[in-house]
Amino acid sequence: MLVPFRLNSLPGLLLAALPPVAVAGFTFALLSYVGGSAQVWRMVGASGPYSLLMMVGVLGVTFVLSALLGMGPAGKHAPLVVLVGLATLPWMLGIAGSQEAMERMLPALPEGRHGEALAPWVAGTGEAMVTRLVGAWMSAALLGAVALGLVLLHKRASSGGEQAGRLLGAALGMALGGTALVVALEAHQLFELLTSLAARTPEVRAELIAQSTGTLAHLQELRAALMGLLAILALALVCWQFFLRPEAVSQWAGSLMLGALVAAVVVLDARPMQLAAQEASLAESPGTSLPLMVRGMLSDALGAVPPTGHLPAPALSTKP
Repeated sequence: MLVPFRLNSLPGLLLAALPPVAVAGFTFALLSYVGGSAQVWRMVGASGPYSLLMMVGVLGVTFVLSALLGMGPAGKHAPLVVLVGLATLPWMLGIAGSQEAMERMLPALPEGRHGEALAPWVAGTGEAMVTRLVGAWMSAALLGAVALGLVLLHKRASSGGEQAGRLLGAALGMALGGTALVVALEAHQLFELLTSLAARTPEVRAELIAQSTGTLAHLQELRAALMGLLAILALALVCWQFFLRPEAVSQWAGSLMLGALVAAVVVLDARPMQLAAQEASLAESPGTSLPLMVRGMLSDALGAVPPTGHLPAPALSTKP
């Protein structure tokens, strides 16, 4: 059982406070970042029932992580894969919400899939990014709390090797949290752009896309760097634990599971955007530039951004 447990020391209380403090701080930061309570309610309306599910999930994960971290000073350390896995649950829940929203929109696509009739699909694609945004944002907060907790606990390790392993685990959690934050920023950029395109004139649309393309390009570069760092840290953690104590199968096998978990989250996170890009590529565009610009925007979101920061040439061709 995870509870009951005893927080019989000040370090335990401080560690247990990390997740709720991080979630509360990131919640206020998100409120400020998106532009106030009116925008938050707009996003809640776009996500529908998933907003309540997300809130319950975040609160539940925060409570469990507080319990696990609070037991650390008493010597009852939860495995790293459990801590990081729990912290990524809001992110995965957000991915599931975006995936479901994208699949729900497909039957509503106009039969010809062309012209301004695609405007509702464009706005719906932006609205589908809300759960991905909120989930990744909250996972970034929880992963940061887990990483800080591991750093504070590393001096209580029984050996120098275990201390180094916890520091590597903390670095891995922090890098994954940074990746989640970048994903949240990207999702917000797409939400703001795609939900406002339909009401703009073609000239304004082109200007908005030009502005967003550069931002998404920088975010993609940063995410690629973080993913490389994640791969290095995961490999270093597994090798360190294996060569230090090869007989401790549970430790290095758990790190292997953690690496697989990180890879799975990254792959699943790309799925909603891949689905949107696949459907956009099937759209015809006689007489309007809306689907063309959307197609280019989705390509940019998937990393197909040329060095010049302009729309990729293939996005401007009309498919039969």
